[in-house]
This record gives sequence, structure tokens and C-alpha cells, in this order.
Amino acid sequence: MRYFALEEAESVIPKLEEIYGRVITLQDNLQKKIQNFNRLEKTQTADPVSLVLGRSQIDFLASQIQDEMRQVADLGAIPKGLDPYLVDFLGKVRGQDVYFCWKFGEKFISYCHGLEEGYTSRQMIPIELDAPKFKD
Repeated sequence: MRYFALEEAESVIPKLEEIYGRVITLQDNLQKKIQNFNRLEKTQTADPVSLVLGRSQIDFLASQIQDEMRQVADLGAIPKGLDPYLVDFLGKVRGQDVYFCWKFGEKFISYCHGLEEGYTSRQMIPIELDAPKFKD
């Protein structure tokens, strides 16, 4: 697993926004297909061909979402959730391994949490980590 400096992790945000923008559209389409399929399945006159087609469309959309999540992993990041949309990046703060934690919609990474913790335990990244490095 790759370690990220905070700046490196933040440089990935525009790509994550693109990926999750597509995921949101795919999920909306998937939910509509599932609702339509469930309605169709409950009718007594449901055409078997329509049921097979509906199921294959659902499977296809689900596989597209999985492909998008693989793209997140290919960036070296760890997709953590779809509701909310979360991504972790392995990093270090004060010599300790942490996950820099990004949530869709955030323009910067401001939070981190321990490796055994999750989103609900995230804390602000210490300011000194973000401080610019000046040469004397």
C-alpha cells in the first residue's frame, strides 16, 4: 500500500470528483432500474424476457460502479463508502500511520483518523503539517 503526503492526496481530488460524479449518475440509474424491476416482477403478467433484460441491466450498472471503485483503488486510494462517498489515503502525521480522510464535496483534505478507526473518529489534521516550508 502506498503512502501519500497530504499534498499528493489532495492532488487526486479532481480525479475523485470525476469518478464519484459518474458513480452518482450510475447509482441513480441503478436505483431506478431496481424499482422498475421490482414493480415488473410483482405483476402477474410479467414478460420473462423483460425480467431477464431488467436483471441484466441491473447487473451491468452494478459492475460499472465496481469498475469506478477500482479506478479509485488504482490511484492508490482506498474507497471506504458510497453513502457518504468516502476515500482514505495512507499517510503519516507526527510519525504515526493515519488515513487522510476525504469526503465527496470537500475541496481539501482536512481530516485524518487512525488505521483502526473510521469516518466517525476523524479529527482535524494538525496545522503544523499544513504549514508551508520556508528556507532560511
